[in-house]
Amino acid sequence: MPTITVGGLATGLDTNTMIEQLVALERRSVDLIVERRVAVSDQQTAYQSLNTKLLALKGALSDMRDPTKFLVKSATSSNESVLTVSAGDGATSGTTTITVSALAKAAIATSGVGKSASTDTIASGSGTFEFRLGSGSTQTVNIDATTTLSDLATAINDLSAGVTASVVNLGTSASPDYRLQIVSNDTGASNDITIVNDDTDISITTTQNASDASFTVSGFATALSRESNTFDDVIPGVTVTLNTTGTAVVTVSNDVSAISSSIQDLVDKFNDIVNFVSSESLVTQDTESSDRETTIGPLAGDGTARGIVERLHDLIASEVSGLSGSYSSLSQVGIKTERDGTLTFDSSKLSSAVASDAVSVRELFAGTSSVDGAADRLYDYVNGLTQTGGIVDLREDALSDQIESLDDQIESAERAVDAFEANLRATFANLEVLISGLQAQSTFLLNTLLRQG
Repeated sequence: MPTITVGGLATGLDTNTMIEQLVALERRSVDLIVERRVAVSDQQTAYQSLNTKLLALKGALSDMRDPTKFLVKSATSSNESVLTVSAGDGATSGTTTITVSALAKAAIATSGVGKSASTDTIASGSGTFEFRLGSGSTQTVNIDATTTLSDLATAINDLSAGVTASVVNLGTSASPDYRLQIVSNDTGASNDITIVNDDTDISITTTQNASDASFTVSGFATALSRESNTFDDVIPGVTVTLNTTGTAVVTVSNDVSAISSSIQDLVDKFNDIVNFVSSESLVTQDTESSDRETTIGPLAGDGTARGIVERLHDLIASEVSGLSGSYSSLSQVGIKTERDGTLTFDSSKLSSAVASDAVSVRELFAGTSSVDGAADRLYDYVNGLTQTGGIVDLREDALSDQIESLDDQIESAERAVDAFEANLRATFANLEVLISGLQAQSTFLLNTLLRQG
């Protein structure tokens, strides 16, 4: 139940207001600590955001420092109806002609006798249906007079033997003709289906033998074969998918668009850091209001954040020494530092550089076996900042310690203010009692004198 205090009954003073004002003055010390805690908390939040942005920059640099991934390749087919291609790691520029003479096929076994429904039985008594995939072991399904066409397909699939069985209606809804079809899951001659035993009455036989794809490749005198129509071991780093017979020319070249995209991503994430530190370091004054309040950003005057940005700029601007190629600085391939500290990227300049000396461009970013490239140096620096025990981690820990200390100070100051208020109220209460007692004595004496007079 709240305490109700009524002040000034004896003295006539507004003691409650006086106490509130005195306590408010005393609480100013608490408010100052709270304001400091808010500022430190905002600074900690800013560092957490900065760390996130640094990690994003680290991610953008990850593939750029890998020589096998920096020069992204693209592969094209002159006739995609014959074959399609995609380039991956290890692809090298050049052209290759492929002539497809046969596609790889799966094995197919079908029933020669149809049924009017998938629920019709397929045997007159007990027996087995047995088959083998390639050189594998014989697979057995037990059947009897109750086994239906659908039951047989389900039992074959339950074997997980590398084939898929299904029931297909070769007829119409008015005149159905349901047949069993068994298809090998993989193509290639090693996946042929052999019917070992058939005690059904639907006469299951192999109707299509499995076969390998056959094709010729420029530079090879003899034809090649593969069990699958998709393979990646003929043209280094290129996956080929055969679609039909015919001839197509495969061209592998540097994908300048993809390289530009990765560099633009790096520039964007670099600028995100620069703009963030700049915006969080602003000190502004509200000239519109009468009190002209000043707002101080959480990173204003923070030397650590400013030092991080300055070091990033140094790494971007400095040359990569020790390279023997045509390029040794990022400005030569289109990356420029503007007056506000942000970067701009001219993709046309990169295109010219890649066309002139692609290997040198790669070495500029990804380095060589003995020289770190620009991406290596940036990555190592950012990794050092963001790892456990790094500058950012230590700064966040220090701010956490400050917040914890300020919380303790606030708690202690609050107790002191509460004690101060309690003491004031006790003092004024005692004053009221004293004045009330004096007033009572005065009234008694006055009445006594009046009676005696």
